[in-house]
Amino acid sequence: MVIPAILCTSFTLFTAATPFTLTLAPHGDCTLCCPVVWRKNVKFNLYTRRNPEKSLQIQMDDYTGVQLSPIRRENPTVIYIHGFTELDGGHSTTGIRKAYLRRGDYNVLIVDWSTLSAFPWYEHAVANTPGVGKYVAQFLHFLTLAGGLTLATLHVVGFRLDPAFPLYMFSNMRGHLSPSDAEFVDVIHTDGGVFGFPVPLGHADFFPNGGTPIQPGCWLSQLFLHRELRYFIACSHNRAWMYYAESVNRELAFEATACNNYHLYLKGKCPGEPILGVAYDRPQPDRQYMGFAAHPNLRGKFYLKTNQIAPYGISSS
Repeated sequence: MVIPAILCTSFTLFTAATPFTLTLAPHGDCTLCCPVVWRKNVKFNLYTRRNPEKSLQIQMDDYTGVQLSPIRRENPTVIYIHGFTELDGGHSTTGIRKAYLRRGDYNVLIVDWSTLSAFPWYEHAVANTPGVGKYVAQFLHFLTLAGGLTLATLHVVGFRLDPAFPLYMFSNMRGHLSPSDAEFVDVIHTDGGVFGFPVPLGHADFFPNGGTPIQPGCWLSQLFLHRELRYFIACSHNRAWMYYAESVNRELAFEATACNNYHLYLKGKCPGEPILGVAYDRPQPDRQYMGFAAHPNLRGKFYLKTNQIAPYGISSS
């Protein structure tokens, strides 16, 4: 069946000043779905300090394009993958990009798969994620061969940093984020049980303010007071990327404590206590931090508190 082109076209709309992507028909593998064209539907947009505001799209297998681009192999590379309904130029992609380029000379690659994750087709976005993951892996392999990437300095950041819960909750480790996905997987939980997973998924799992809604500052009255109504939808969920983006330039601001649960953390009964069920396969650092400064040796669950408004990190840095 041929789907009319207008139904497959993506539109950028705004709600409370927040951009989101909409399509009239879903993309994916179904009778009434628009066909997925990976090269067209998944874009790799490069930002560096040489082009901090205007992206340069890197095409798969375009070796000459990589060599002529401002990407530098000697610089660390950050790949940011947005979430459902988002797009390059949205709040999270812009926040993460600006944070890294403020910190230093990074290659920042935004994976824009907005057409495949468009509103209102959440179920189809979930179904598309394995294919997107494979295509990103192929791109990284190509970029390495093209001389634009050193895997040892690669950091993949994804929102939802607070991993998506709906339709992923009953999948196995192959269906959602797990420690086997990278040498070090750290997770920030801010909306557990609603849009985010309430249980540990990585090597190190951070639960600011208990990891559940409503996060500080996300009550409607607080959003109105602080002029942040644009974050009304999924405010607690969005706090995950906001905390992380802030940590890039305030790396010691989110000091956390290893603990068995939030109740014990609030009572101050955690320091030095081994976490039940955690396999400590390497020495643990004396101090733990959430976000950019998370040490790759960290294992277990970590708790902390944040402020209602930015700067969110309470610790001095």
